[in-house]
Amino acid sequence: ILLQLITVKGLSSSVPLVKATKALGVAFGMTLINLFYLEPTSTKVMFDRYELEEKEGGKDSDEYRKLAASFGKFHGMSSLTNLVALCGAVAHAFFLASALV
Repeated sequence: ILLQLITVKGLSSSVPLVKATKALGVAFGMTLINLFYLEPTSTKVMFDRYELEEKEGGKDSDEYRKLAASFGKFHGMSSLTNLVALCGAVAHAFFLASALV
């Protein structure tokens, strides 16, 4: 990421530097949120759910349903943050490539 920021500074002034930096910042921020909060939480809930699956009648319990719903929520948010990070990286690349034209 530092290399990308240095690359942006070295390009001509026709590059919308502010937009490129914001896009890169969004991608980096979403990646950090996913890396340090959503993914570990989702993984913990997933393993807790797996433990209940192994028990007799575990899949029929209320606790299993709560864990399954919680896992779906965190997994969905994790996927969304990955999608937003990808869009930010593509936008950053677009702004960098616009300087070449």
